[in-house]
Amino acid sequence: MGFRIEIDKTLKTPIYQQITDLVISGIESDTILVGEMLPSINQVAKENGVARETVIKSFSALQERGIVQPVQGKGFFVLTKSVDIRNRVFLFFDTFSAYKQTFYKGFRDSLGSNSIVDLYFHHFNPKIFKKLLDEAVGNYTHFVILPFDYPEIANYLKVVPEERLYLTDRYPHFLKTGYSAVYQKFDDDVFHALTSVGTLINKYNCLTLVFCDTITVVPAELKDGFERFCRQNDVNYQISCGIDSNANICKGDSFLIIDDDDLVRLVEIANERKLIIGQDIGIISYNDTPLKKVVSKGISVISTDFKKMGETIAGMILNNERACIQNSCSFINRGSF
Repeated sequence: MGFRIEIDKTLKTPIYQQITDLVISGIESDTILVGEMLPSINQVAKENGVARETVIKSFSALQERGIVQPVQGKGFFVLTKSVDIRNRVFLFFDTFSAYKQTFYKGFRDSLGSNSIVDLYFHHFNPKIFKKLLDEAVGNYTHFVILPFDYPEIANYLKVVPEERLYLTDRYPHFLKTGYSAVYQKFDDDVFHALTSVGTLINKYNCLTLVFCDTITVVPAELKDGFERFCRQNDVNYQISCGIDSNANICKGDSFLIIDDDDLVRLVEIANERKLIIGQDIGIISYNDTPLKKVVSKGISVISTDFKKMGETIAGMILNNERACIQNSCSFINRGSF
Protein backbone atom coordinates (compact mmCIF):
# COMPACT_ATOMS: atom_id res chain seq x y z
CA MET A 1 0.00 0.00 0.00
CA GLY A 2 1.38 3.38 -1.03
CA PHE A 3 -0.21 5.49 1.68
CA ARG A 4 1.76 5.68 4.91
CA ILE A 5 1.10 7.45 8.19
CA GLU A 6 4.30 8.94 9.59
CA ILE A 7 4.04 10.80 12.91
CA ASP A 8 6.36 13.60 14.00
CA LYS A 9 6.81 13.24 17.76
CA THR A 10 8.59 16.59 17.99
CA LEU A 11 5.32 18.41 17.28
CA LYS A 12 3.06 19.64 20.08
CA THR A 13 0.01 18.36 18.18
CA PRO A 14 -1.39 15.24 19.93
CA ILE A 15 -0.49 12.02 18.14
CA TYR A 16 -4.10 10.95 17.56
CA GLN A 17 -4.78 14.35 15.94
CA GLN A 18 -1.71 13.99 13.74
CA ILE A 19 -3.02 10.65 12.50
CA THR A 20 -6.40 12.17 11.76
CA ASP A 21 -4.85 15.13 9.94
CA LEU A 22 -2.55 12.87 7.88
CA VAL A 23 -5.47 10.71 6.74
CA ILE A 24 -7.47 13.80 5.78
CA SER A 25 -4.49 15.27 3.90
CA GLY A 26 -4.05 11.96 2.10
CA ILE A 27 -7.69 11.95 0.99
CA GLU A 28 -7.58 15.59 -0.11
CA SER A 29 -4.41 15.01 -2.17
CA ASP A 30 -5.73 11.74 -3.66
CA THR A 31 -2.82 9.86 -2.11
CA ILE A 32 -5.50 7.53 -0.81
CA LEU A 33 -8.74 7.21 -2.77
CA VAL A 34 -12.36 6.58 -1.85
CA GLY A 35 -12.81 2.84 -1.42
CA GLU A 36 -9.19 2.16 -0.47
CA MET A 37 -8.19 0.73 2.89
CA LEU A 38 -6.18 2.66 5.46
CA PRO A 39 -3.02 1.10 6.88
CA SER A 40 -4.00 -1.28 9.68
CA ILE A 41 -4.13 -0.17 13.30
CA ASN A 42 -1.32 -2.56 14.17
CA GLN A 43 0.82 -1.31 11.28
CA VAL A 44 0.43 2.38 12.19
CA ALA A 45 1.12 1.62 15.86
CA LYS A 46 4.22 -0.51 15.14
CA GLU A 47 5.78 1.78 12.51
CA ASN A 48 5.40 4.85 14.71
CA GLY A 49 6.00 3.30 18.13
CA VAL A 50 2.65 4.41 19.54
CA ALA A 51 -0.12 2.63 21.43
CA ARG A 52 -2.86 0.87 19.46
CA GLU A 53 -5.41 2.79 21.54
CA THR A 54 -4.09 6.07 20.11
CA VAL A 55 -4.58 4.85 16.54
CA ILE A 56 -8.02 3.49 17.40
CA LYS A 57 -8.99 6.87 18.85
CA SER A 58 -8.05 8.60 15.60
CA PHE A 59 -9.72 6.05 13.30
CA SER A 60 -12.86 6.12 15.47
CA ALA A 61 -13.01 9.93 15.20
CA LEU A 62 -12.78 9.64 11.42
CA GLN A 63 -15.55 7.05 11.48
CA GLU A 64 -17.79 9.27 13.59
CA ARG A 65 -17.39 12.04 11.03
CA GLY A 66 -18.39 9.66 8.26
CA ILE A 67 -14.99 9.84 6.53
CA VAL A 68 -14.02 6.18 6.95
CA GLN A 69 -15.98 3.02 7.53
CA PRO A 70 -14.87 -0.17 9.29
CA VAL A 71 -15.39 -3.53 7.60
CA GLN A 72 -15.45 -6.50 9.95
CA GLY A 73 -12.29 -8.57 9.72
CA LYS A 74 -10.62 -6.30 7.15
CA GLY A 75 -10.00 -2.76 8.33
CA PHE A 76 -11.02 0.85 7.76
CA PHE A 77 -11.95 2.03 4.26
CA VAL A 78 -12.21 5.59 2.93
CA LEU A 79 -15.88 6.44 2.49
CA THR A 80 -15.87 9.98 1.05
CA LYS A 81 -13.78 12.91 -0.13
CA SER A 82 -15.96 15.28 1.92
CA VAL A 83 -13.43 15.62 4.73
CA ASP A 84 -14.55 19.10 5.80
CA ILE A 85 -17.44 17.63 7.83
CA ARG A 86 -16.72 18.37 11.50
CA ASN A 87 -19.95 17.19 13.11
CA ARG A 88 -22.10 14.23 12.16
CA VAL A 89 -25.25 14.27 14.27
CA PHE A 90 -27.69 11.46 15.04
CA LEU A 91 -31.04 13.25 15.55
CA PHE A 92 -33.63 10.92 17.11
CA PHE A 93 -37.26 12.11 17.09
CA ASP A 94 -40.40 10.26 18.15
CA THR A 95 -42.49 11.31 15.13
CA PHE A 96 -42.36 14.17 12.67
CA SER A 97 -44.71 17.15 12.88
CA ALA A 98 -44.84 20.78 11.86
CA TYR A 99 -43.30 22.07 15.08
CA LYS A 100 -40.52 19.50 14.95
CA GLN A 101 -39.82 20.70 11.43
CA THR A 102 -39.30 24.17 12.92
CA PHE A 103 -36.85 22.67 15.43
CA TYR A 104 -35.05 20.73 12.70
CA LYS A 105 -34.59 23.76 10.46
CA GLY A 106 -33.29 25.93 13.31
CA PHE A 107 -30.94 23.15 14.40
CA ARG A 108 -29.62 22.28 10.94
CA ASP A 109 -29.18 25.89 9.81
CA SER A 110 -27.34 26.82 13.01
CA LEU A 111 -24.89 23.91 12.68
CA GLY A 112 -23.77 25.18 9.28
CA SER A 113 -22.42 23.50 6.18
CA ASN A 114 -19.64 21.60 7.98
CA SER A 115 -22.17 19.38 9.74
CA ILE A 116 -24.38 16.51 8.65
CA VAL A 117 -27.65 15.68 10.43
CA ASP A 118 -29.16 12.21 9.99
CA LEU A 119 -32.77 12.09 11.17
CA TYR A 120 -34.32 8.93 12.67
CA PHE A 121 -37.67 8.12 14.32
CA HIS A 122 -38.43 5.71 17.17
CA HIS A 123 -42.26 6.09 17.15
CA PHE A 124 -42.34 5.47 20.93
CA ASN A 125 -41.25 1.88 20.31
CA PRO A 126 -38.60 0.74 22.83
CA LYS A 127 -37.26 -2.01 20.55
CA ILE A 128 -36.77 0.42 17.66
CA PHE A 129 -35.24 2.97 20.03
CA LYS A 130 -32.66 0.49 21.30
CA LYS A 131 -31.89 -1.04 17.91
CA LEU A 132 -31.30 2.23 16.08
CA LEU A 133 -29.28 3.70 18.94
CA ASP A 134 -27.06 0.61 19.24
CA GLU A 135 -26.41 0.66 15.49
CA ALA A 136 -25.57 4.38 15.52
CA VAL A 137 -22.96 4.29 18.29
CA GLY A 138 -19.49 4.81 16.82
CA ASN A 139 -20.83 6.41 13.64
CA TYR A 140 -21.65 9.90 14.93
CA THR A 141 -19.90 12.72 16.76
CA HIS A 142 -23.07 13.79 18.62
CA PHE A 143 -26.47 12.34 19.57
CA VAL A 144 -29.55 14.56 19.96
CA ILE A 145 -32.38 12.45 21.33
CA LEU A 146 -36.03 13.06 22.15
CA PRO A 147 -36.82 10.47 24.85
CA PHE A 148 -40.23 9.22 25.98
CA ASP A 149 -41.84 7.77 29.09
CA TYR A 150 -40.24 4.34 29.21
CA PRO A 151 -37.85 3.88 32.15
CA GLU A 152 -35.65 1.30 30.40
CA ILE A 153 -34.43 4.14 28.15
CA ALA A 154 -32.12 5.07 31.02
CA ASN A 155 -30.16 1.88 30.32
CA TYR A 156 -30.33 2.21 26.55
CA LEU A 157 -28.70 5.65 26.69
CA LYS A 158 -25.65 4.29 28.50
CA VAL A 159 -24.14 3.12 25.18
CA VAL A 160 -23.68 6.78 24.16
CA PRO A 161 -20.71 8.69 25.64
CA GLU A 162 -22.29 11.21 27.99
CA GLU A 163 -20.29 14.12 26.61
CA ARG A 164 -21.81 13.51 23.17
CA LEU A 165 -25.43 13.14 24.28
CA TYR A 166 -28.01 15.93 24.21
CA LEU A 167 -31.64 15.46 25.25
CA THR A 168 -34.31 17.61 23.67
CA ASP A 169 -37.98 18.48 24.22
CA ARG A 170 -38.45 16.16 27.21
CA TYR A 171 -36.39 15.24 30.25
CA PRO A 172 -38.22 12.28 31.86
CA HIS A 173 -37.96 12.01 35.64
CA PHE A 174 -36.42 8.52 35.49
CA LEU A 175 -33.28 9.79 33.74
CA LYS A 176 -30.39 10.81 35.93
CA THR A 177 -29.51 14.46 36.26
CA GLY A 178 -26.42 15.78 34.55
CA TYR A 179 -27.26 15.17 30.91
CA SER A 180 -26.97 18.10 28.55
CA ALA A 181 -30.45 19.08 27.45
CA VAL A 182 -32.75 21.78 26.13
CA TYR A 183 -36.17 20.73 27.37
CA GLN A 184 -39.72 21.70 28.20
CA LYS A 185 -41.17 21.51 31.71
CA PHE A 186 -44.71 20.89 30.61
CA ASP A 187 -46.58 21.34 33.90
CA ASP A 188 -44.98 24.69 34.74
CA ASP A 189 -45.13 25.85 31.11
CA VAL A 190 -48.89 25.32 30.87
CA PHE A 191 -49.53 26.76 34.32
CA HIS A 192 -47.60 29.97 33.71
CA ALA A 193 -48.84 30.40 30.13
CA LEU A 194 -52.48 30.10 31.24
CA THR A 195 -51.76 32.52 34.07
CA SER A 196 -50.55 35.05 31.50
CA VAL A 197 -53.88 34.76 29.64
CA GLY A 198 -55.34 36.77 32.52
CA THR A 199 -58.97 37.88 32.56
CA LEU A 200 -59.64 36.54 29.04
CA ILE A 201 -60.50 33.22 30.69
CA ASN A 202 -63.39 34.90 32.54
CA LYS A 203 -65.19 35.40 29.21
CA TYR A 204 -66.08 31.72 29.10
CA ASN A 205 -68.14 29.28 31.16
CA CYS A 206 -65.77 26.34 30.91
CA LEU A 207 -62.24 25.57 29.77
CA THR A 208 -61.82 22.13 28.21
CA LEU A 209 -58.48 20.43 27.73
CA VAL A 210 -58.73 18.19 24.64
CA PHE A 211 -55.99 15.79 25.58
CA CYS A 212 -56.09 13.06 22.94
CA ASP A 213 -53.36 13.00 20.34
CA THR A 214 -53.27 10.52 17.49
CA ILE A 215 -49.73 11.38 16.35
CA THR A 216 -47.59 11.69 19.44
CA VAL A 217 -47.78 10.77 23.11
CA VAL A 218 -48.82 13.76 25.21
CA PRO A 219 -46.83 14.19 28.43
CA ALA A 220 -48.99 13.61 31.51
CA GLU A 221 -47.29 16.64 33.12
CA LEU A 222 -49.14 18.87 30.66
CA LYS A 223 -52.48 17.73 32.10
CA ASP A 224 -51.13 18.20 35.63
CA GLY A 225 -50.22 21.82 34.92
CA PHE A 226 -53.64 22.49 33.37
CA GLU A 227 -55.51 21.06 36.36
CA ARG A 228 -53.31 22.92 38.85
CA PHE A 229 -54.05 26.23 37.13
CA CYS A 230 -57.80 25.63 36.99
CA ARG A 231 -58.04 24.55 40.63
CA GLN A 232 -55.95 27.42 41.98
CA ASN A 233 -57.92 29.98 39.96
CA ASP A 234 -61.41 28.50 40.41
CA VAL A 235 -61.80 27.93 36.68
CA ASN A 236 -64.58 25.54 35.68
CA TYR A 237 -62.84 22.90 33.59
CA GLN A 238 -63.10 19.47 32.06
CA ILE A 239 -60.86 17.09 30.13
CA SER A 240 -62.04 15.56 26.88
CA CYS A 241 -60.56 12.82 24.71
CA GLY A 242 -60.96 14.29 21.25
CA ILE A 243 -63.57 16.29 19.36
CA ASP A 244 -65.81 14.62 16.80
CA SER A 245 -68.00 16.28 14.20
CA ASN A 246 -71.11 15.85 16.39
CA ALA A 247 -69.59 17.40 19.50
CA ASN A 248 -71.91 19.58 21.57
CA ILE A 249 -70.11 22.92 21.23
CA CYS A 250 -71.98 25.89 22.70
CA LYS A 251 -71.50 29.60 23.12
CA GLY A 252 -69.37 30.21 26.21
CA ASP A 253 -67.16 27.15 25.73
CA SER A 254 -63.39 27.43 25.49
CA PHE A 255 -60.71 24.91 24.64
CA LEU A 256 -57.04 24.13 24.99
CA ILE A 257 -56.42 21.81 22.02
CA ILE A 258 -53.41 19.49 21.82
CA ASP A 259 -53.92 17.71 18.50
CA ASP A 260 -54.14 19.65 15.24
CA ASP A 261 -56.83 17.31 13.86
CA ASP A 262 -59.05 18.26 16.81
CA LEU A 263 -58.26 21.91 16.13
CA VAL A 264 -59.42 21.60 12.52
CA ARG A 265 -62.67 19.86 13.55
CA LEU A 266 -63.38 22.52 16.18
CA VAL A 267 -62.87 25.36 13.70
CA GLU A 268 -65.15 23.58 11.21
CA ILE A 269 -67.85 23.11 13.85
CA ALA A 270 -67.63 26.77 14.87
CA ASN A 271 -67.99 27.89 11.26
CA GLU A 272 -70.94 25.55 10.61
CA ARG A 273 -72.78 26.77 13.72
CA LYS A 274 -71.86 30.41 13.12
CA LEU A 275 -70.01 30.66 16.42
CA ILE A 276 -67.49 33.50 16.36
CA ILE A 277 -64.07 32.29 17.47
CA GLY A 278 -62.64 34.62 20.10
CA GLN A 279 -66.10 35.87 21.10
CA ASP A 280 -68.64 33.03 21.28
CA ILE A 281 -66.03 30.31 21.87
CA GLY A 282 -62.37 30.47 22.77
CA ILE A 283 -59.57 28.40 21.29
CA ILE A 284 -55.96 27.98 22.39
CA SER A 285 -53.82 25.48 20.50
CA TYR A 286 -50.73 23.80 21.94
CA ASN A 287 -47.46 24.06 19.96
CA ASP A 288 -47.17 26.80 17.38
CA THR A 289 -46.84 26.19 13.64
CA PRO A 290 -46.74 28.68 10.74
CA LEU A 291 -50.27 27.74 9.66
CA LYS A 292 -51.72 28.72 13.04
CA LYS A 293 -50.80 32.31 12.26
CA VAL A 294 -53.34 32.37 9.43
CA VAL A 295 -56.00 29.70 10.18
CA SER A 296 -59.32 31.38 10.95
CA LYS A 297 -57.58 34.78 11.14
CA GLY A 298 -55.02 33.36 13.58
CA ILE A 299 -55.09 30.81 16.40
CA SER A 300 -53.77 31.74 19.84
CA VAL A 301 -51.19 29.28 21.11
CA ILE A 302 -49.25 28.10 24.10
CA SER A 303 -45.89 27.07 22.74
CA THR A 304 -42.25 26.69 23.45
CA ASP A 305 -39.91 28.31 20.93
CA PHE A 306 -38.91 25.30 18.83
CA LYS A 307 -36.61 27.32 16.59
CA LYS A 308 -34.73 28.58 19.63
CA MET A 309 -34.59 25.03 21.02
CA GLY A 310 -32.88 23.78 17.89
CA GLU A 311 -30.53 26.75 17.71
CA THR A 312 -29.52 26.37 21.38
CA ILE A 313 -28.58 22.71 21.03
CA ALA A 314 -26.66 23.46 17.83
CA GLY A 315 -24.73 26.17 19.65
CA MET A 316 -23.86 23.78 22.47
CA ILE A 317 -22.49 21.27 19.95
CA LEU A 318 -20.46 23.85 18.02
CA ASN A 319 -18.99 25.33 21.20
CA ASN A 320 -18.50 21.99 22.95
CA GLU A 321 -20.68 23.17 25.84
CA ARG A 322 -22.56 21.10 28.40
CA ALA A 323 -25.67 22.55 30.01
CA CYS A 324 -29.22 21.71 31.00
CA ILE A 325 -31.57 24.48 29.87
CA GLN A 326 -35.35 24.85 30.20
CA ASN A 327 -36.58 26.31 26.93
CA SER A 328 -38.88 29.33 27.07
CA CYS A 329 -42.65 28.91 26.67
CA SER A 330 -45.33 31.59 26.26
CA PHE A 331 -48.93 32.39 25.38
CA ILE A 332 -49.22 34.04 21.98
CA ASN A 333 -52.52 35.92 21.62
CA ARG A 334 -53.88 35.97 18.06
CA GLY A 335 -57.45 36.78 19.01
CA SER A 336 -58.98 33.30 19.02
CA PHE A 337 -59.40 33.29 22.82
